[in-house]
Amino acid sequence: MSQDEKKKTPAEDQQRATRPSLAKKKGPDADDHIRIPAGSPWDGAWKIAGIVGALGLIASAVGYGSNGKRFAFSYLFAFEVVLSIALGSIFFVLVQHLTSAGWSVTVRRTAEFFGVGVVSLVVLFAPIWLLKDQIFPWLSEHHGGEHAEISTTHTTSAALDEQAGQPEHAAEPGGAHGHGGPARAAGGHGHGGGLQAAHGGGVFTKGDPHEVAEEAVLAKKKPYLNSGFFSIRAVVYLLVWAFLAWKLFRYSVDQDTSKDPKLTVGVQRFAPVATILFALTLTFAGFDWIMSLDPSWFSTIFGVYCFAGCVLAGLTTLTLVTMVLRRSGLLRKEVTTEHYHDLGKLTFGFLVFWAYIGFSQFMLIWYAALPEETTFFHHRWDHGPWSAVSLLLVFSHFVFPFFLLISRNTKRKLEVLTFGAAWILLMHVVDIYWLVMPNFGQDDFAFHWLDLTCLLGIGGIYLATVFYIMRQHRLIPVGDPRLPRAIHFENA
Repeated sequence: MSQDEKKKTPAEDQQRATRPSLAKKKGPDADDHIRIPAGSPWDGAWKIAGIVGALGLIASAVGYGSNGKRFAFSYLFAFEVVLSIALGSIFFVLVQHLTSAGWSVTVRRTAEFFGVGVVSLVVLFAPIWLLKDQIFPWLSEHHGGEHAEISTTHTTSAALDEQAGQPEHAAEPGGAHGHGGPARAAGGHGHGGGLQAAHGGGVFTKGDPHEVAEEAVLAKKKPYLNSGFFSIRAVVYLLVWAFLAWKLFRYSVDQDTSKDPKLTVGVQRFAPVATILFALTLTFAGFDWIMSLDPSWFSTIFGVYCFAGCVLAGLTTLTLVTMVLRRSGLLRKEVTTEHYHDLGKLTFGFLVFWAYIGFSQFMLIWYAALPEETTFFHHRWDHGPWSAVSLLLVFSHFVFPFFLLISRNTKRKLEVLTFGAAWILLMHVVDIYWLVMPNFGQDDFAFHWLDLTCLLGIGGIYLATVFYIMRQHRLIPVGDPRLPRAIHFENA
């Protein structure tokens, strides 16, 4: 018996005893209220999501014909958003088994549905692989070719000044691409020669030392950043995630019919190894698919930042979906305010963790002031459109939801919690956009319609997969031996 249960008064014990228990129900229709009814809106939700997804992908394909590179970046952005929800859901399931949690049994199945939906993303990754040469600059066969071509027709302002007999401008500290003085402290143009030209930054004369330095850095990374190894790693990530999600899901649904408690023990033994695989694949996928968009930049904490965002996406999606199910007449007795209170506490905790990791990354890079590190924030703070998005994330992704959810009372008010979860999920989408899109164009913040169609396309197919699986299984794991404890759970 938990400490919370020992503190209950006799009156509370009597109240808990009168609450409906799933275990007491008998007969063939005993669990009808935890299945999606035939003919209900939820029963056909997968068809609607599939149609939306198909139309979104068709519209995106049309957009590819007019702007292929923008389609590639928009597709990557949308894929990362949907993937973060799936991975966050998988982690939620893993951590419940790692801790042998009892309170979460009634909400865990919804997370299992959204986790197993990752199988659809294995196929949806194909356009990213096919267009990887347009997304990742290090995959270009002649990385410096574009820059050499530019240098034959343009020269830097410093070179023009020298030709005009004004060498004093060329000697200014922290010049156009200087790595010293104020420019270095602010991030300068530490991104180096190669990618500045590629992403709309400065142009270089032939043999520019910063371009040469960047080419040397990329040459050292070539054993890791190459097309063949990139493809192998991508396959490994996707297959590992699909395996983990399906394995966790099968443990749960098989127990619905067998009621075998050994399955609970089995999944708890599987969880530690699964968590290690999950952590490694998520971290390296963040390096491969987001960090390598700017191959000269690196941050050892970036994988943790991606992890924090995924968990937030999973928790907020879980909160919103179970809330909608509850308002549809499903799970009204099994998922209560007590469960939402705990989901709110987890969301608040990981919101603070996300902010802590984000600030730690910024502070350490700012303090060291190394050009090869500061380039990331230089692109997001020193360019007007993106600096506004950076400030938006500080105040809207952390400050506002922090004060909204800090109180115990707001986490127990379902309307407020629903709004907070929806707001954080929206800001998470902005965060992914902020991570990906500056690599397409530092001064191009205009929201393109391809961003929306790709998000609808990938999101629609993913949700169609989730909802199709959901309609075939019970909405809670009725065979879990901790189910009665979850149904009667109350916060202290």
